[in-house]
Amino acid sequence: MKMTRREFLLKGTAMFATLSFGGILFTETGRSIFAGGASDDVDEPVLVVVQLSGGNDGINTLIPYGQGVYYDSRPTLAYQQKDVLALDSQVGLHPSLAGLAALFKNGNMAIIQGVGYPEPDHSHFRSMEIWQTAEPAQISRSGWLARYIESSLRDNANPLKAVQIGAAGSKAFASEKMSFPVIQSLESYHVIDPKTPMMDKNRITKAFLDMYSDQNRMEQLWVVSGRGYEAYKSVEAIQSLTASYTNKVEYPKTNFASDLQLVAKLLAGKSGTRVFNVQIGGFDDHADEKEQHARVLTQVDQGLTAFYKDLEAQGLQDRVAIMMFSEFGRRVKENGSGGTDHGTAAPMFVIGGKVKGGLYGAYPSLSNLDNGDLKYEVDFRSVYNTLVDRWLKGDASAVLGKPYESLKFI
Repeated sequence: MKMTRREFLLKGTAMFATLSFGGILFTETGRSIFAGGASDDVDEPVLVVVQLSGGNDGINTLIPYGQGVYYDSRPTLAYQQKDVLALDSQVGLHPSLAGLAALFKNGNMAIIQGVGYPEPDHSHFRSMEIWQTAEPAQISRSGWLARYIESSLRDNANPLKAVQIGAAGSKAFASEKMSFPVIQSLESYHVIDPKTPMMDKNRITKAFLDMYSDQNRMEQLWVVSGRGYEAYKSVEAIQSLTASYTNKVEYPKTNFASDLQLVAKLLAGKSGTRVFNVQIGGFDDHADEKEQHARVLTQVDQGLTAFYKDLEAQGLQDRVAIMMFSEFGRRVKENGSGGTDHGTAAPMFVIGGKVKGGLYGAYPSLSNLDNGDLKYEVDFRSVYNTLVDRWLKGDASAVLGKPYESLKFI
């Protein structure tokens, strides 16, 4: 039986409108259109990027408890020395970050202090765009992770070579040449409702593939049809991995932890994914910061701790590096609402079995400020350069436009 274009639009549009891709894809003969999701690169190094959205208060994350000016600037927000998880005689972690403190002491976490960029922007949108494109001086249409994939993985046909986890994509993956799936769960990643009768499912699939095949693509619709077919391939690859994961670690009941567990599931299924992106929000603490910041940092700490234990249980900790950043830090002085306003430099964190743990860079001065803001010590592109060059073995100059300092945490 053949499906008309009208039937496809009536039955297919409603399903595509949900954007809940998933389900195995079949031709009329029942033959899978993508045989297996595993790539030849299943043993290659993996980067997991964790984005703290909203502007994380770096000063109350990596706390300079050894400086008196910290207490002078934050009479209600400062943490007493006895409560800080000391890393040395000058700095320590927020009391909610006990799991990360343990990773640091075991040598599995590097903290790069005072990270920023020239002429910093206080806008959430623009500053995040700068971090995601690695282009502080101009508007860029491409993301830094997309450029890495285009330059170093262009011959990799795996539809899961880069995966965005969560409800929204990141401009770090913006590309005019490739598309990268955004996945919320393995179970809900469906193009066709699993309850759809097989005959209808096969007919819808056949109609879609006919419309989006190489032979039928109109020049004007080349990008649209190409992205549609790539989406189908990613669905097939995802569904082939669902039975490969054994839950060995109890994760917290948070969306952030669930997103990290999804990364672990894909890695356990040998997805061949080289880059993941995960986000957590709630860091824009203009008021009542002490309670809110502690709550969100607890989610970060518990989620990352469970994820790292999961990687260890699966023997994957040496293949994975986790990089955590926020679009900017907060100002040194607290405001009149028990919070802090948009600032500039802040710490970055890199976690992994092959990471050389420790403190890198210098903590910015809390007294020698730029109009109330910290002066950055390390350009964030040096961190990117190190990860692309030394960890992912990619072409850092192609990604960043020119070479930057290589740090020693890898």
